[in-house]
Amino acid sequence: MPGVEDMVAQAEKDIGLREPNYIQAWYRKRNGSAYGGNFAWCNAAVTYWAFASGNHGEVCFGTDYAYTVYHAQKFSAKGQWTYGTSGIRRGDIIFFDWAGRDSIAAIDHVGIVTGVRADGKILTIEGNSANVCARRVRSAYEIAGYGRPKYRTTATPSAPPTAQPKPAPKYQPWPGYAWFSRVTNSPVYTQMGKRLVAEGCGLYKVGPGPRVSEVDKRSYEKWQRKCGYSGTSAKWPPGKDTWDRLKVPKT
Repeated sequence: MPGVEDMVAQAEKDIGLREPNYIQAWYRKRNGSAYGGNFAWCNAAVTYWAFASGNHGEVCFGTDYAYTVYHAQKFSAKGQWTYGTSGIRRGDIIFFDWAGRDSIAAIDHVGIVTGVRADGKILTIEGNSANVCARRVRSAYEIAGYGRPKYRTTATPSAPPTAQPKPAPKYQPWPGYAWFSRVTNSPVYTQMGKRLVAEGCGLYKVGPGPRVSEVDKRSYEKWQRKCGYSGTSAKWPPGKDTWDRLKVPKT
């Protein structure tokens, strides 16, 4: 059953996501061309996480939000709003005002709470924070308040998280834009091509193989369009978002 942990887990999947990205493309597809270009996507990210985790009704009341003020106003109208940080907990939707005011009309930004530290600092995941989705540690001063969704299942209280060793990655990490112009022969391209074929984007008559070709590039551009990108954003070389979503096996 959807709940707090599903919502947080969905947000965690997008850590490291930069822009332009598939959340913007998803929101634009649902809400029209008014959200063209590289629009501010912090609340669109919260909306997407809610939708993808089965919590859209609880977190967004069945409405898509890109404007943080409107979202906070809805929590307030539903009696699910608290100013400041008293009682804040995992899964709450947290709203920020960088000027330190407790005013819904002045809200600048939004994220989701993942925990509260012993010193009172709030742990969050936020989309569009310095143009990336990232974990942040926030102080009470910059927090206007929070909305508490009526999740169908709630978080189980636990001790503060401790660092765990990261498992070895199963997939080839994105090597950066420069790698694709510098390296023209690599088994990574063979694995990339096989995944493009599996996703229905491979345009190969022969191959794929380790030497990057125009067919590789056109196939990857087809994949980027399938992911919701268009224009120059869909051109070769691969960006991190579409590369991570392709799940190229490690060589």
